[in-house]
Amino acid sequence: MHVYLVGAVIFLALMVAFIFQNPAPVELNFLTFSTPEISLALVVLIAALGGALITFLLDSVRYFKIARTIKELRNNNGALQKQIKELQAAKTTTTPTP
Repeated sequence: MHVYLVGAVIFLALMVAFIFQNPAPVELNFLTFSTPEISLALVVLIAALGGALITFLLDSVRYFKIARTIKELRNNNGALQKQIKELQAAKTTTTPTP
């Protein structure tokens, strides 16, 4: 967890340095879409936020899958614990005492 945080801080520092060194206006063209001239800093910021959003969404899907698996395993564990108690109770009632 700490490695990811350090990596994120380093990435943020590099992004801020890039933004301050490249304030020039640029025109973006993508397929048939074209924008008026906007700051390169704004383009970089929007791209970074888009990447962060995509990462968050993908990680959320993974988290919900893991949470569902944990819930299923806890339910199975509870059922198995109940079976163990029933078997122990049956063993103590059928075992003769000397």
